[in-house]
Amino acid sequence: MNIRNNLSRGRAALWTKDKIDLLSTPEVRNLHANAERLLETEIAALCIEVLGSRPRTGVTAPDKPKAAPRVKRAKASAKAKQQEAA
Repeated sequence: MNIRNNLSRGRAALWTKDKIDLLSTPEVRNLHANAERLLETEIAALCIEVLGSRPRTGVTAPDKPKAAPRVKRAKASAKAKQQEAA
């Protein structure tokens, strides 16, 4: 059990706030998710701190494309149908 704690501390010691700050935002989010999954609370807290200090750009997912307008076709009259049949 003591060995696991030492290894865990070794991984956590590799991540500093400065090092995390060099990562892109998606990379920091991924590191945060991994840190939470591995119960590395110190790293997760650093990730939250770094993400909180970054400006929000307001970029959102692109809007869904709008459906093309439906073209109404003229209905053939009964007289035109008779002429086609003949």
